[in-house]
Amino acid sequence: MGHDELRSYQVGPVDAELCALTVSDDREGMLEGTPHLHRRFRLMGIEKAMAATPHLYVHGVDKLRADVEARVEEWLPREVVRARLMSWWKPEGIAEFGHTELSVMWFQTAAEDPFARLAAIVRPLDWASLARFVPFED
Repeated sequence: MGHDELRSYQVGPVDAELCALTVSDDREGMLEGTPHLHRRFRLMGIEKAMAATPHLYVHGVDKLRADVEARVEEWLPREVVRARLMSWWKPEGIAEFGHTELSVMWFQTAAEDPFARLAAIVRPLDWASLARFVPFED
């Protein structure tokens, strides 16, 4: 992938640019536990983050909820990835200068390419319903 391919993403009909991407070890600092308990803690944290940040899209959260209910005893992939995208697209009726942004989160294995995975995750999303408008500040 070239530099532009790593920064430019198609989110539905909207062109967006990657502003930040972080990959971290989701089990860092975890001394003991079970896969089910790990899923429960992750789900609680994700739901709290989604309530506080309405423009956060967590890929696979419905499956995670179902796994918690079914008491799945298989570990989540070890890496958690967070990406922040922005676009110059603005909702109709907004005259202020600014941009829109969307944060995306998912779990993956170390072998997966986070940039390719991000492209696959965001391509079918509806930017207009998920992103938030951020006005320019003077």
